[in-house]
Amino acid sequence: MKFLTNLSLLVLIIGLASCSQDSTCTCEIAGETTTSTCEGCSGDDLEAFEAACLASDAIAQLAGGNCSID
Repeated sequence: MKFLTNLSLLVLIIGLASCSQDSTCTCEIAGETTTSTCEGCSGDDLEAFEAACLASDAIAQLAGGNCSID
């Protein structure tokens, strides 16, 4: 669990370092996979998208799943 948290934080930091990019949040819960994409995000939009993905990860872990930013 700590590994996922550290990995998520690392991905978040790397994601914030770039100016504009496409970011994808992939969640897997009980064998079902969902993907959300933020195309051309930058600044506050990218930060909000990645924060939402991290929040989703916390909820998914309660159900035995996970979410990660790709």
